[in-house]
Amino acid sequence: MPRILLRMQLTGVFESTDGTHRRQVEGFCDSTDGSTFRIRFMAPEVAEYKYTVTYKQGSFERTASGTFRAIEAHRRGILRVDPSYPWHFLWEGTGEHYFFNGTTAYWLVGWRDDRIIQYSLERLHRLKVNRLRVTIAGREAITMFGEPVMTGPNWTVFLAAWPAQNAEDPFHPGFDYSRFNLPYWQKFERMLQFARDRDTIISLVLDMNDSRVHPAPGSDDERRFIRYAIDRFGAFSNITWDMGDDLDSYRDEKWTHDTGTFIHENDPYKHLETSHPAVSNDHQDRASSWFGFTSYQEWSRNQHALMRESRKLQEKAGRIIPQTNEEYGYEDHYPHWAAPGSDSADTLPALLGTS
Repeated sequence: MPRILLRMQLTGVFESTDGTHRRQVEGFCDSTDGSTFRIRFMAPEVAEYKYTVTYKQGSFERTASGTFRAIEAHRRGILRVDPSYPWHFLWEGTGEHYFFNGTTAYWLVGWRDDRIIQYSLERLHRLKVNRLRVTIAGREAITMFGEPVMTGPNWTVFLAAWPAQNAEDPFHPGFDYSRFNLPYWQKFERMLQFARDRDTIISLVLDMNDSRVHPAPGSDDERRFIRYAIDRFGAFSNITWDMGDDLDSYRDEKWTHDTGTFIHENDPYKHLETSHPAVSNDHQDRASSWFGFTSYQEWSRNQHALMRESRKLQEKAGRIIPQTNEEYGYEDHYPHWAAPGSDSADTLPALLGTS
């Protein structure tokens, strides 16, 4: 007889006992045999809360309820746009301004050993880096950007968010998009928790152009992946969403608008969202309510003029939000199209000072 699969749903409603705060969130499966489900709630402040959690599968339904008290965690909270000065960011929990000082570490979770992941986060934290771009499902299948990088038993760029027939094959991994590779997601989660304890924002990059292997755009497989990321990671205060790196190379503007809107509608905490096109200032959904700040890459040396132009484009869109150029070169990376040394950490600061 054919196997009949019944869709399950785990939903929770959490509310402060005085009625001032209320959230409805979705849970997620955290075991390969379907025996463990989790649901998470991020309390906005110290208070007493009541909750109701409902599990449904087919005709079966079970509800549990109770109360708990949220205690002070001494964290700065979610990253928001400053309502008084919307060109800027602030920490929601403390009201402090957030100075955006980020770097890219796409394959941070490609390390097999958690200790190396944590060492990397700790090192960057000591250097005052407070934001990392980390991909959830991106894979490097082609060039490694001209760098002498090799995968091996300790690290890989062939990330596998789903079970794979051969994860090390860059073009034909044989992903089963109907399920998730739970050890990978659990490791990613441990990374988020370690970063959160250091007030480090992680930009969750859904995917990247270099992967070459993606769920079909707008498909049930893709939406399932995005929903799982929201349900699993949404209760972390230290995240923002990025639709994908070099996004205009493999997704169109309608997809970006629809997917950004989808995340905004389903993320109960409304974390900031952005997209990252390959061409600076282009393909940005600037006027849409889901779009929290710009993110693009521009390797030219005239950064001040670039940011001024970006502000003008944003003003024209009728929404003032922060402008960020998240890729303007890499330390010790000398691409063939640049003059020798032009993108080194020694050269760049002086060039950025020119107009």
